[in-house]
Amino acid sequence: MTEDVAWLAPLLQVSDSAFPTGSYAHSLGFEQMVQLGRVHNADSMRSYIEEHIWPALIHFELPVVRLAQEAALRGDLEALVALDEILDAAKSARELREASRVIGRRRLHAFLNVATSPLLVRLASLVDEEKTSGHHAVIFGAGLASFPLNALLVAWAFQSINGVCLAAPKLLRIGQEAVQRVLSSALSGMQEKIERSQSIVRADLGWFDPSLEIASMHHEIAHERLFIS
Repeated sequence: MTEDVAWLAPLLQVSDSAFPTGSYAHSLGFEQMVQLGRVHNADSMRSYIEEHIWPALIHFELPVVRLAQEAALRGDLEALVALDEILDAAKSARELREASRVIGRRRLHAFLNVATSPLLVRLASLVDEEKTSGHHAVIFGAGLASFPLNALLVAWAFQSINGVCLAAPKLLRIGQEAVQRVLSSALSGMQEKIERSQSIVRADLGWFDPSLEIASMHHEIAHERLFIS
């Protein structure tokens, strides 16, 4: 029997860097980590992904996407707003917080233009009224709630890591082939890491990464920068 993968093309569409979220304009702290000398070649870039991106994905972002999907499937708007508040409180660096809001709101707007649902319309109304922030992970999980959970988590993890790889040639002396080797290394063991993220319950959400937070705060007052965050 042929496996039903009718969901695959729509998921690729909304996960692609061409989908109008504006995420390409954000490095989410990576640019300043380069400026501070923490990332300077392929090896240090690989370490950056393993030490900063993956832990945040496992302990915070992937569980938020999963919980947002669960809330959306229940039609629980209150739970989505509560998750949104957690993200707002957890992102202490203003640039990271604002980037998550802006990208999330653009994704929400794009979702409403592509395919809508009563829950997303209600959530969008709260965002427009500034009663909730519309953080990216919440919008992603809620807006794509009908997709298989594992596919949803793989898509979020991939786009998070690939975002670093897309920014790297603009910030480092690194070629496309080297970037792809880093990406392949970062994706190894992905399924095991995603499974670990599914053990994180709501009460245990969170990941503290002071070096990245401080880098983002430095980036806000940097004299030169290519990325918004």
